[in-house]
Amino acid sequence: MLSIVVPVYNEEDNVRPLFEKIQTVCETIGDAYEVLFVDDGSEDETFNVLTELCKQEPELVVIRFEKNAGQTAAMAAGFEFARGERIVSMDGDLQNDPIDIPRLLEKLDEGYDLVCGWRKERQDKFLTRRVPSIIANWIIGKVTGVPIHDNGCSLKAYRASIIKQVPLYGEMHRFIPAMSTVVGARIAEIVVSHHPRRFGKSKYGLGRIWRVMLDIIAFKFIISVFTTSPKPQNAKNLWHRLSNTLFNPKQRVFRAAAVLSLPFFILGRVLFGTANVAALSCIGLAVALLVLGGLTENKIQQAKRTSSVFGKLAHFFIFRCKRRPIRFLGPIGVMSVVFGGLFLILQMNPFLLEVLETIVPNLSPILIIIGILVFCFGLFGELVAFANAKHIKDYTVTTILSVNNEGTCSE
Repeated sequence: MLSIVVPVYNEEDNVRPLFEKIQTVCETIGDAYEVLFVDDGSEDETFNVLTELCKQEPELVVIRFEKNAGQTAAMAAGFEFARGERIVSMDGDLQNDPIDIPRLLEKLDEGYDLVCGWRKERQDKFLTRRVPSIIANWIIGKVTGVPIHDNGCSLKAYRASIIKQVPLYGEMHRFIPAMSTVVGARIAEIVVSHHPRRFGKSKYGLGRIWRVMLDIIAFKFIISVFTTSPKPQNAKNLWHRLSNTLFNPKQRVFRAAAVLSLPFFILGRVLFGTANVAALSCIGLAVALLVLGGLTENKIQQAKRTSSVFGKLAHFFIFRCKRRPIRFLGPIGVMSVVFGGLFLILQMNPFLLEVLETIVPNLSPILIIIGILVFCFGLFGELVAFANAKHIKDYTVTTILSVNNEGTCSE
């Protein structure tokens, strides 16, 4: 069976023509299929249009959220309820073309687990949409090691057995190719069509750029920690056994903490004796990072034991930070470092140096150290949030509509 997942939010003019196009394409494929429209708390007539359509179309399933939860949550719900062995996702604004679905499935059947669409001739505003996208995709490819041209394209085909293992939350849908490597997905990419938006308004703009940059750092960290290392081909070989021990997933978080803390240990030793406050601050930061790494390791192991009871630290990262601690703590840490650097520059003026030392002695190193620690706290918090992802849902489904055995659309 083939499942088509379409998240929609305020797309009342688009859902009917989109379903008709999907229906036409799926009937040419010849396999049994279902189309799942996930209404992400629309405030217009989207749900009413889908309800009327459901009364006429047995292949249509309508899932409605209690309130707006975001595109990632809508995609996650669609994947959860999809019954097909193969799943295709696409946007609900008619910019993706269903005519590309057979080509995606053909590529998937070549032995891949995920096939991504590439909007090579993207029909969006050049400066506000295309340029930021090109830059972001290049950075994502370099940082994650997954060289996809268009991570943001929603038109993708998946093997259900793979995508259902990938936890999705917090605008993670644009990082699906990178996150799929955590479960060992084989990934391909093909060029797909893209059309200008005819109805409705885009839900994205330049305001998300800083969030994407924080996400890139966080997801690189997640991939480094949670991706399973390949088993050594020759277990008797000493080097293979040593490598397997060093790269044991249970040791990766603490090793990451050690790598982050090492420069501060060295800097503290260099400064020791000439700038005691700065030296002690660096050494204290290094120790704090090691402690944070060990604590994070413990929380991850607790999550692996399938416990849904969260400790205070995990509860803070998951609920207070809405499972995206890097977005909450990251900007605070960056601003602290920036102000610390600014005060460091101002101290070049003897008069300002005397004023600053009178107010708060050693203000610059203190702000910089606090900023780095807060940022790293958010970064390690992402690991805890990811480890607990399977215990929490970011959405509440209020209605599921489909045609029953009597041929009527019911909840």
